[in-house]
Amino acid sequence: MRRRQLLALSVLAPFALAACGSPESEAAPTTTPGTKSFSYSPEGYEGVTIELDHPVERIAMDFYSAAALAPYGIKPVAVYGFGQNESPGKSFDQTGVDVVGTDMELDLEALAATNPDVVIAYGNEKGDGWTWWEDKLSDQVSALVPFVPVKLSGGTPDDMFAQYAAIARALGKDTETGGIAQHRKAFDAARQRIRDISANKDRLTVLLANFSAEIIYTAKELGVAKMLTEDGISLVGPDSGADSSWAEVSWEKISDYPADVMLIHDASTDYEDNAIYRSLLPVKYDQLGTWDDKRAYTYDGYTQWLGELADILEDAKNIQKKN
Repeated sequence: MRRRQLLALSVLAPFALAACGSPESEAAPTTTPGTKSFSYSPEGYEGVTIELDHPVERIAMDFYSAAALAPYGIKPVAVYGFGQNESPGKSFDQTGVDVVGTDMELDLEALAATNPDVVIAYGNEKGDGWTWWEDKLSDQVSALVPFVPVKLSGGTPDDMFAQYAAIARALGKDTETGGIAQHRKAFDAARQRIRDISANKDRLTVLLANFSAEIIYTAKELGVAKMLTEDGISLVGPDSGADSSWAEVSWEKISDYPADVMLIHDASTDYEDNAIYRSLLPVKYDQLGTWDDKRAYTYDGYTQWLGELADILEDAKNIQKKN
């Protein structure tokens, strides 16, 4: 995908690591009163533990982590990364939060000026920096502030929710009662509805597609796809290679993977006027929905999408058997 094809990192500001004063910020402290220290061993990073002898009150995050931790009452002082104008950036209140980088860019001086206690973000393989940073930048950020990694590779939404809940607990937040418990209950109910529909349907097939003018990307191994498979949905499409969770299909070959329902990725472009697209049975029968592997990891967001998907599956017919 485009995001994965970016090869170069542009750092906007000089790497000034001089001590900075603690600026005023509208972002609220993230720890519960009485929390004296911070210790966290992230899932998927054996031997990695982040320990501080003082409370974590000021956090820099990527947009995805800021969105996922917002339901626990955790607000960053600074954000960066992908998703500013997409689901992650729209899922939390950015008032008073400094944007110190977007996409693969980072202003290290601006990050330092926010005086964070930790950075929480999608981790690289070693867990010592953001997954899209070059080693040099990871080292420079680590010299400034401890990095708390979130394991991204192939995790289902449940896996991601669990990681962020663990971080919230390490920050002194209640993850079992109150609003977050209600959100989790609604999410579980939405998934159960998908399971019930899948069990009552005669092997409906579903294709997850991301269209562009030149090529079609399909997915069966991404985390969200794994969740749908767990809930009884039969996904179709080519198998992905060893180096990616995505598979590529030419427009001429997409009909080799017939589906009753087609879910179109929110990032799809230049496809609606394509004659091959219009010839596909799910398009002809209007058995279409949406999906997005870049959706913020919030229970509310996934509950809403699963509800929309359930409505589509409930009304869908097995059109491939008819033709």
